[in-house]
Amino acid sequence: MDNPDNPYSQYLFYLLGQLMKAASQNTLASGPADAERVQETAELQEQRNQEDTEMTYFAKDETGCIWRREENVELLDQFCREGYFMAKKHGHFLLGKKGEEHFIAIPGRFLLEEQPAGGVTGFTLWQPLAGGEGLYESLETMDAEAAETVYGYWVARLNPKNLKISEV
Repeated sequence: MDNPDNPYSQYLFYLLGQLMKAASQNTLASGPADAERVQETAELQEQRNQEDTEMTYFAKDETGCIWRREENVELLDQFCREGYFMAKKHGHFLLGKKGEEHFIAIPGRFLLEEQPAGGVTGFTLWQPLAGGEGLYESLETMDAEAAETVYGYWVARLNPKNLKISEV
């Protein structure tokens, strides 16, 4: 999976997306009642995806992505273990895309103990949730109280071919 020349690695990101979709839709049906439940679930999921597409997570997004909320945090155990704890704690993480670029965002505050792997693996960009930026002047001057209060996301670039995480 780490080999960028692997002809199958480009499909791995697609496969993860399909697994997330299938898991959220619970597509295993064993009868007519289950089939109706699956259809209702699929419709609700489609509605949620539409709402997520329209939702703005950040007032000023340095990536310019379209973000999608993912609640199947168990997927992180496969390719982003450093973000698993915080995603599990908050029940979700974000996947973003802008053109051919892909990103991952892990929820947390602007605190070293909430930064995935202390930024070593690429989570060095922190963006506050929309509205949070009004509670401090700049990240350089953010006081301890604001850091404890303002929630946002730690963001890293995600290579869809090999699922390697790097700095934005």
